[in-house]
This record gives sequence, structure tokens and C-alpha cells, in this order.
Amino acid sequence: MTDVSAAAAALVSARREGHVMDELPGGMPANLDEAYAIQDGIVAGMGEAVAGWKVAFTNKPGQEKMGVPGPGAGPIFASYVLESPAKVAMPDPGLRISECEFAFRLKADLPSKDSDYTDDDIAAVVGSVHPAIEIVNRRLSSAIPMSGVAVIVDHGGNGAFAYGTGTEDWQSIDYANHHVRQIINGEEKASGTGQNVMDGNPIGSITWLANHLKPRGFGLKAGDWISSGSAADMLPVPAGGTVKGDFGTLGSVEVDFG
Repeated sequence: MTDVSAAAAALVSARREGHVMDELPGGMPANLDEAYAIQDGIVAGMGEAVAGWKVAFTNKPGQEKMGVPGPGAGPIFASYVLESPAKVAMPDPGLRISECEFAFRLKADLPSKDSDYTDDDIAAVVGSVHPAIEIVNRRLSSAIPMSGVAVIVDHGGNGAFAYGTGTEDWQSIDYANHHVRQIINGEEKASGTGQNVMDGNPIGSITWLANHLKPRGFGLKAGDWISSGSAADMLPVPAGGTVKGDFGTLGSVEVDFG
């Protein structure tokens, strides 16, 4: 049986110290419930504010690849939120993986509710949308096979989060057809649209998240960042490289790994 406390403590230490583990003390979780229990222990053990959340596996191919029945979530801690243009040092042998995402910032607390949240509930508290890059990292080495459980237990795969200037006119954007280009070292390497995020409805990521977090005892509050899921392929960035997310009329976001 997994030792939740030992696993959470080891993952907190690995994040703080920048090291990678070939095995997880306390044992790998057997299922998603155990993985989220460890994630809750990480939130408690980090001792810093949760500034928001990432939503992962927001389309069927991603869910099938990771062996999960739906989206997943991970905390974004305050000290890992960066304003573009951002500079970040990612320790080796950690990953340098970038994902271009529509990120939403809340303008008000999401009120408590006994029934499930709806997209309308979420729309009432969204303040702005921003071009963003989620920086993916692992504290677990490739000796541990990649899976949805392995991602969720490891901070949801989050390493850091960078955001660009946004707009309050978020409802006017046709997300399903809004193109995003991922540019690494000056060369376009991937592109996609918001169709890759909850079938073109990234607000649905926040709705899913709010309903997921409720039984875990977490709520969404004013100022929270929600990174809604990757609009283009997740790609490695070379050591010392730069990545730019070009969101067209929404603007851009840049991260320097030098």
C-alpha cells in the first residue's frame, strides 16, 4: 500500500532541490485517487500559496495515451508563476517541455455550490484570458513509465507557468478556431487551435476543474490562474533555448531557458 505522506514529502523535496528520483519513496500510487491524495499532501507540504491550477489531458487522444478516463489537474504554486518575458533555469536532468495554453484569471471567488458547477457559473467569475506557456517538468525519472497516474502524482507535471498580457474581452474569442504557434529558437515547431482543449471550449476546463476540486476541499478564488490545456503539441526546448507562444490577436508569451 502506498505511503501517502512519504511519497508527498519526497516529491516536495525533489521539487525544492531540483533532483529526479528513479523510484518514489512510499511507492507509486495504484490509481488516480491515491495520486490525488499524494498531490494534496504536496500542496500541504510545499508551504506556499497555490496561485492556480493546470488542467491536463483535455482531449481524447491525450486521455487515451495516458490511460485516464478524463482530464487531470495539478497545482501551480505562487513562486513558479512568471510574467513574460520570463527567464527560468530548469535543472538537469529535469525536463524542458513547453505547452502553449489559453490561461484564464479569475476576478472573483467562485461561490460554494451543492450542485455541479456549469460553464455559466465559471463565466461569471472569469476576468481575463492570457497567452501562456506551461513549463512541464518531472521529479520522477524515465525509469518510472509515463502514465496519467505518474503525471498526476508528480505535481500534475507542472514545473512553472508563464503568462503574457491578456484581455478582459475573453468572451469574444472563437477558441476552437484561434490559432496558436509554438516557436522554439526562432523557428515554428508546432501549431494548433483551441479545438484541442475540451473540444474548443477551454472554459469547460475550468468547469471540470471546479467540480473536481470540490470533494478535495479546494475552491477557486479571485486572482487564481487556470491554465486550460495545451492548444498545440508539447515540445522539448534545448538547454539555453527560447520558446515563444504566438497567439495572434491575443498576443504572445516568451520564456528563456538560458
